[in-house]
Amino acid sequence: MTIKELGKEYPEPNEAKDTEEIINAVKKRLVRDYPPGKILRQFHAKMHACVKATFTVESNLPEKFQYGFLVPGKSYEAWIRYSNGSDKVAIDKKADLRGMAVKLLNVNGEFISNDTALPQSQDFLLVTYPTLMSATVSDFKKNIIALCGGKSSLILFALNPVNWAAIVRTLRSLKKHDNLFAEQYWSVSPYRLGKPDQAVKYSVIPTTKKISKPTDKNNSHFLRKVMQQNLESTTVTFDFMIQVQEDADKMPIENTCVEWKSEFIKVATISIAPQNFDTPERNSFGENLSYSPWHCLKEHQPLGGVNRARHAAYMEIAKFRLENNKQLNK
Repeated sequence: MTIKELGKEYPEPNEAKDTEEIINAVKKRLVRDYPPGKILRQFHAKMHACVKATFTVESNLPEKFQYGFLVPGKSYEAWIRYSNGSDKVAIDKKADLRGMAVKLLNVNGEFISNDTALPQSQDFLLVTYPTLMSATVSDFKKNIIALCGGKSSLILFALNPVNWAAIVRTLRSLKKHDNLFAEQYWSVSPYRLGKPDQAVKYSVIPTTKKISKPTDKNNSHFLRKVMQQNLESTTVTFDFMIQVQEDADKMPIENTCVEWKSEFIKVATISIAPQNFDTPERNSFGENLSYSPWHCLKEHQPLGGVNRARHAAYMEIAKFRLENNKQLNK
């Protein structure tokens, strides 16, 4: 029996082939389901808000966490995209996984992969559930192929008892929400923090006391409406937290279906000042932003199989989507 080490990755065989099959399945589905020039994201297709924010690192941050973007007292401008997790644009009262994608701007250091539109930006992708439906890249491939294959593929997937645990996890993650400024978000997958043996997960926890409630949930876009209502006069804040890996078996790097149970440690504050984000210009800007966990400094390398698959898939699919839309909208 191999004793696992903190922060160490344990890749599966055939990950590259599985990732290529994921990319091909997604591309075929995007071409099939969207008209030319109007291809949306494979997931998180519906954007609720793209807001400008400030990300300020704690001034008294412990030295063991002072790596990369975590410079004590440092402030960054940021763009945050809130979204539904579904691959289709749906009404807001439908239960769904929600997303919060954070992009820090003008971060100093050496990047693993640079956002070509906004170089030197550090990204974080977070959702409203602490685990994913799939533990490994091979499992993730099966789920993606079923989803992209249409109703018949989904039915076959659901009838196979091997897939029932993944379906249960998915159903548990789908919830109804009143205001996305009032939710906790998790990175789900782990990341290095400076040293090879120091791995963390990220989480964002709301701290604003007065959060608006929707007045009309029959409005298909009530989440956007209530968030804009909040930002008419209120500064919305979140604590940006890390969880440190303490046990390589109980808090695995490779299995994104396991929730880490270590302490949440605050390392920064996110502040979203009053603003009008519901404009055609801001909406267009938000739809064209590209987020990837690999838009990051080397000190914060994404870890685990799902993140390794994301490296190729996010870059290839984002390029495919944006180039297609740009060429056909000239």
